[in-house]
Amino acid sequence: MRVIKIQRTIGKDKKVTRSTARRSLGQFARVFFAGENQIEFAIEALVFAALLAISAWPLLAAADAISKLL
Repeated sequence: MRVIKIQRTIGKDKKVTRSTARRSLGQFARVFFAGENQIEFAIEALVFAALLAISAWPLLAAADAISKLL
């Protein structure tokens, strides 16, 4: 079995920086939604809520039918 070694050189003007601090989900969401159009986000949130309600309705109806059966 052969081992392939890849060496890459980074120019002296380019520094490699790594973030040591972890971002929380809330910080990520704030940064992501800062550039988002608020009206567009509200419309998408309402459509998502409507789809969620429509998809939950058959599950609730099935649970009610099973409880009546038992």
